[in-house]
Amino acid sequence: MKRLLSTWPLWLLLLDLVYAFGRNLAAGASLQQSALPDRGLPVAPEIAFNGLQVLANGGMLLLLGWSFWVLMRLNRAVLDHSPWPLTPLRILALLLVLSFSLPAWWHWFWAIWDLMHGQLTVAWQNPRYLAVALLMPYPAWLCLRRLSQRRRHTAVPPPPPDQADTHNNQAA
Repeated sequence: MKRLLSTWPLWLLLLDLVYAFGRNLAAGASLQQSALPDRGLPVAPEIAFNGLQVLANGGMLLLLGWSFWVLMRLNRAVLDHSPWPLTPLRILALLLVLSFSLPAWWHWFWAIWDLMHGQLTVAWQNPRYLAVALLMPYPAWLCLRRLSQRRRHTAVPPPPPDQADTHNNQAA
């Protein structure tokens, strides 16, 4: 239950990424929105640029989906007190999570700073964007917290001096 409670913001962010990608895909496939010529084919550069945007958004969805999956596995390993070695691909995934989420901390800091000085910086018109903006700092917090907990759980204390001496004497 603790694992589910700690990862629901990641699932909501992933669902929003899938939703945005679906909207982007539908907009890229729809030619009714573009200005088509009276005769002939639709304008080729516009189709190519729509396709590039769909590819970029799809690549971002795949990378962040994989990165969130790795973060969820780290979360599970720490909560179960099981070993979780840091491989180069896992480190890359966690760095992607941090690069996705840490700028939100910076933006929220300045938004709160401006709010404290009388400037309205939060737009309340679109609740979906506001919810995503509120959830964006969470992955970095979870990643850094679980990495610090992983370090505490995986650190093996040295044996007491009297046991180490008796073990060495038995070997000799």
